[in-house]
Amino acid sequence: MKLVIFLALVILLVFILIAISGNKNIEEDKENAKCLTVENYLLIRDSSVADELSQYAIHRKDDKLKFTRKGKGYTLFYLKLEESKKVKLVGLDGYGMRDKEFLKYVCNLIENIKTN
Repeated sequence: MKLVIFLALVILLVFILIAISGNKNIEEDKENAKCLTVENYLLIRDSSVADELSQYAIHRKDDKLKFTRKGKGYTLFYLKLEESKKVKLVGLDGYGMRDKEFLKYVCNLIENIKTN
């Protein structure tokens, strides 16, 4: 009987820890999504230091910024400026599983551009 109670408490503790860590990730994702603005898109597009600060090569078009691996030549993700004046991140690597990683990278790049 003590073993059953112990296992139930361990399982309950695991679920609580998962719930707490999940909420932290959701809040972090919301915060990172706030950096996808038209102003920040234009900041990356028009910045002279973005290429130096970026670990990816940035290929600029009017409505799209493609981020490709330097020396490899394939696009990992891009930022698209939509007609509704929204910026959309489209991940092409990992079937969308790495989109969070790319979003975090873009936010860090924006912060680095603003500080330089």
